[in-house]
This record gives sequence, C-alpha cells and structure tokens, in this order.
Amino acid sequence: MKRALYPALLLAAAGALSAAGPEGFVGTWKSDPGTPSMTRELKLDGKVIVMTEHIPGRDGAPERIMIRKYPTDGSTASMDQGFWAGSTATGRMEGNILTVDTTQANGTKWHDVWTLSEDGKHYTDEMSSTPAPGAEQKGRGGRGPNRFSYTRQ
Repeated sequence: MKRALYPALLLAAAGALSAAGPEGFVGTWKSDPGTPSMTRELKLDGKVIVMTEHIPGRDGAPERIMIRKYPTDGSTASMDQGFWAGSTATGRMEGNILTVDTTQANGTKWHDVWTLSEDGKHYTDEMSSTPAPGAEQKGRGGRGPNRFSYTRQ
C-alpha cells in the first residue's frame, strides 16, 4: 500500500507546482549578486503580471522606475508609461515558466523566459533582444541571452 502511495504523493506535488500559475510570481523581489542591482514589485492585474522595477540611481542620479506588463494567458497587453510606452507584449505561462515576447515602439524585440523555483523563493529571467530593423547597420546589435536571478523579499 505504501509503495502505491508515494508515487501518488509525488505526482500530486508536481501537479501543485504546475498549478501555481502567475500568482507564484506576485511579491517583491530583490536582484541576486551578479544581477544588476534592482527591486521588482510584481502584481497581478487579471491575467497580466505588472512589474514595477526600481533601479537605484548612480552618481547621485535619482532612482529610475520602469513599469512593464507580462501577460500570462496568451493575450497581448499594451504599455503606455515611460521607457516601455508604445510597447506590446504577448505571453503565456506553462507550469512554473512564463514566456513573453515584447515589441517596443521603435521595433526592438525582447524575449523573456521567467522560471519560478520549486519552493517559490527565487526566479530567473533569461532575457534577449533583437534590434529594430535598420539598427544593426547603425551599430546597435541585440543583447543576450542574459540570465538574471531574483530572491523573494
């Protein structure tokens, strides 16, 4: 009887992780060593994670704040503030992985893959970009993939 119970419990635990959904990302996250210093506040607005990113100022400059949207259900969200104004993002969450493709108003494309740890205390963001059409001729190539990591506060 015990032999049959252990695999069932393991399967149930795996199902609980994949059922965590976007709610698992909600909270305040601080960047880990090796990741540029920042804090991310993640909130859920329907099926869209809204990220408010706080980036400390350098050399006496004020803190920068960026607000970005990450859809989790295959939909597309539009952004209208700051650096990301005029951008659209399409994303989908499967299990503990969120994949989002964002196109900025200037045509630059960003690809983010967020992976939430099993314990829900850490996540990684693998991010890459493709320059806007014509930008490569001007010496502005894409970036990444870069891997950043965050710990829940």
